[in-house]
Amino acid sequence: MNYSTDNVFPFSSVLNLRLLIEYWERSIQSGVVPGFGENLLRSIKAAPELREPIYHSSIIEKHRTLINFLITAVIPPANQDTDISAAIFPFDFKALYSTPAFERALNLNELSNCVTTNLPNNQMVLGKTVKACLMILEKFYDVKIGLEKPIHFTVRNAVTGLDKVYRVEINHQFCEIISKGKIKPIEKHVLKFLTEKMYDVDLWMQYIRPDDFEFQGFMVMRLVDVTEQEMLSSIKYDLLKKNAVEDQESFATIQHKLRSLFGINEIRLGLAYCDSDNNLILTNAASEGWRSLIDQSLSSVPCTDYRGSVYERSWTEKRYITVENLSEYPYRSKVEETLLERGIKNLLLAPLVDGEETIGMVELATPSPGKLNAISAHKVENIMPMFTAAVKRVKEEMATEVRAIIQEECTAIHPSVQWRFFEAGTNLLKRRKIDAKASLEEIVFKDVYPLYGLADVRNSSIERNLAIQKDLQENLELAKELLKKIYADKRFPLVEEVIYKAEEQLKKISRGLASGDESNVLEFLKTEINPLLEHFELHESLKEFIANYRSRLDPQFGVVYRRRKSFEKSLSVINQAIALHLDEAEEEAQTMFPHYFEKYKTDGVEFTLYVGSSLVKDQSFDTFHLRNFHLWQLLTMIGIHQKIAAIKPTLENELDITQLILVHDQPISIRFRPDEKQFDVDGAYDIRYEIVKKRIDKAYIKNTGERLTQPGKIAVVYNQTKVEEEYKRYFKYLVSKKMVNGKLEVLELEELPGANGLKALRMQISPDIQEARLHESFLQDVEEALRLQ
Repeated sequence: MNYSTDNVFPFSSVLNLRLLIEYWERSIQSGVVPGFGENLLRSIKAAPELREPIYHSSIIEKHRTLINFLITAVIPPANQDTDISAAIFPFDFKALYSTPAFERALNLNELSNCVTTNLPNNQMVLGKTVKACLMILEKFYDVKIGLEKPIHFTVRNAVTGLDKVYRVEINHQFCEIISKGKIKPIEKHVLKFLTEKMYDVDLWMQYIRPDDFEFQGFMVMRLVDVTEQEMLSSIKYDLLKKNAVEDQESFATIQHKLRSLFGINEIRLGLAYCDSDNNLILTNAASEGWRSLIDQSLSSVPCTDYRGSVYERSWTEKRYITVENLSEYPYRSKVEETLLERGIKNLLLAPLVDGEETIGMVELATPSPGKLNAISAHKVENIMPMFTAAVKRVKEEMATEVRAIIQEECTAIHPSVQWRFFEAGTNLLKRRKIDAKASLEEIVFKDVYPLYGLADVRNSSIERNLAIQKDLQENLELAKELLKKIYADKRFPLVEEVIYKAEEQLKKISRGLASGDESNVLEFLKTEINPLLEHFELHESLKEFIANYRSRLDPQFGVVYRRRKSFEKSLSVINQAIALHLDEAEEEAQTMFPHYFEKYKTDGVEFTLYVGSSLVKDQSFDTFHLRNFHLWQLLTMIGIHQKIAAIKPTLENELDITQLILVHDQPISIRFRPDEKQFDVDGAYDIRYEIVKKRIDKAYIKNTGERLTQPGKIAVVYNQTKVEEEYKRYFKYLVSKKMVNGKLEVLELEELPGANGLKALRMQISPDIQEARLHESFLQDVEEALRLQ
């Protein structure tokens, strides 16, 4: 029987009031119950069937009045309207008696439909089974283990959709365990292992057989409302997530929890934040989740637009502002009118203050006046530090990312354009003498030509997954063989069960590595294999086997990591070689004409170079310079091929690279984005270039099914005939220099979204170019080729 999937409580249980009756009898005899004790004893004597197991509801109904009175020993009648309690059948959510407060809070007949728990996979039967096993351990094995994690019921109201969270307290004082035969002993080391596998029901049932025990009596279930604490804790956990203030799903989840926290199902949540210029941004067009409650069609509402509004008051005074009825608010600005248009009449604003700085604002609103008021605002105080920390974390992460880009990827203020930033900074200093809030002027470079190139590792994702798969297979094989040796020595059935699980994991990943397989295997090794080895490593007969297994694991990661490590090392060597060659070539190219350059490392390296008159001072850029850079880029890519060919024999993994150049022969404009500390293309037409650039590496040759990029070849993508003629001349020259060989392929490409009518030239790179020759005469080759045209 598979107890973990059958979802049926495995132990026998039956209602019995004997222990409760005996409690009353002792109390009467000791004089604790004066006055009516004799009458109660006569009533008990007249109902002898209550001392026996009760299998029929007719017995309960026959003695309902007496039973209700007996229950007052555990559920006092004075607390009926506030005490959320019920006397239930043992391990069965069937009520013998329940208070009115309990009936309002929870319908036991609809328990499975309206309640979720914090138990693994929401399995209530699992929780009951574990509790029963622990009770058996305590009574028959003198082992007392408490469940440190309290059980919670989350009950959703079918009408409002709001959640209530209750801590479940079970009193089993009047429930006894009947042994049906001889108790099977359990060794101490097995008990220890069972406690480590608390929710492995199938494992527990191997040592505690359900047929050997029966539970008789009743239990008292008490629900304690912990909604506020749990919602606050849950919101705090949600806000710790990386994208907590940006993700749409996160927004919906936190909004629902806030509704449950306040008990108002119509609450709407918004978030405004302050940008680097200290403007309060009342909408975030880049985020589909977190937005302000103000008009979302605007990209931002600067300070002048919310001047005189409740937002300005809350922001400048750094305090909560509550407007119980916006329609009656006498000082309405454009902001308040916008809120009313959106159906918002009740508003609570809470500034996010970090030290002396206001970094944002939380908005809570309802369409009903008075729902949110100054008294209910105290709940907001508990969540404000969480929102503040989340917004601050996001801002700091963005700042760190920008700094990393500046240092490592050269995507910020490149030396070639420092002059323009110096000009803008000087102008800003002059303007701030008049206006302290003046900001940096826009920095745009018009009519610049982009040169894009990509040196990409071929099938990197496939190679990485294959390395991971083989490492995991080896790890599971080693673990399985070790477990077989342990089983041969100790014959523990638990070890045999783990061997079975290892074989199942091995079968699964041998068919291919699917999403989640890697983490599942690593979790299995961590939670199943490692605890077993720790248990047996002190056994003299097994020490050598276990030590040999561990010697095969990576000392840093604790798993077999040989192939993945080799792949990542080889990839890193390739990336470093490409990046170094690009840096050296680009430094030389600066002497041809100053330009802006940026590169990015992924599974390979992509780079973009911008060149034009607007990027420099007192120099003129013309078509000669442009053709100069076109040929320079071709020679650079050939040089990359030779660098990788030279180091390829030294790589632990045999990896190939493919190379691609995108030629865009029309000038574009680039604009510096201060918030991102980098340049982006500017204008709708120019964005098409970015679209093509992002998709071209996946291009296929028309009607062939063949990828354009191939190892050992260089591909040039374009869409103008004049570009084709220009590059044909370059390839002819490169053939004369024996840098390329074979037939020049002129190809049409399959259409890509946003990239139609593209063509390509492709040619094989010669395998035997002299690297020294290529480096020493680099610029001379460029000049010679241009003179021959």
